[in-house]
Amino acid sequence: MDILLNAVYKNGILNTYDFSAGHWGTNEEGFRYCKELADELVDEKLVRYNDVQKTEIKITNYGRYWVVHGGFLIYLKESERKIKPGRDNHNGELKEELKEARLKFTHYRIVTYWWSFALTLISFLLSLLNLYLILIRT
Repeated sequence: MDILLNAVYKNGILNTYDFSAGHWGTNEEGFRYCKELADELVDEKLVRYNDVQKTEIKITNYGRYWVVHGGFLIYLKESERKIKPGRDNHNGELKEELKEARLKFTHYRIVTYWWSFALTLISFLLSLLNLYLILIRT
């Protein structure tokens, strides 16, 4: 994957089948292997497909960053460091807390809307009363 990522970085746009033919020969297994590597790079957002047939890949800014900072192996090392081992245990609890907070704030937003609507209606009625009193006086 590092070789493929560096080749895309050097060329800008790379045809995966041409690259595969140059490195692994023209057998079907080599093409399939190169396609799997390209798909994985796309999943990691390091490259993106440049055509509808998904044969050409183009490097993204994120991919350029990692090529300049050491390549795919450094990317893997950094991404492993970011994943915390105990996070999965608290992930469900965190989701529930976030869901409760979201519901509470949505409730506040709805209540605030109705209060502002009522105050606007009262102020409109008071302005109509004021206009009526001014017209009666004259």
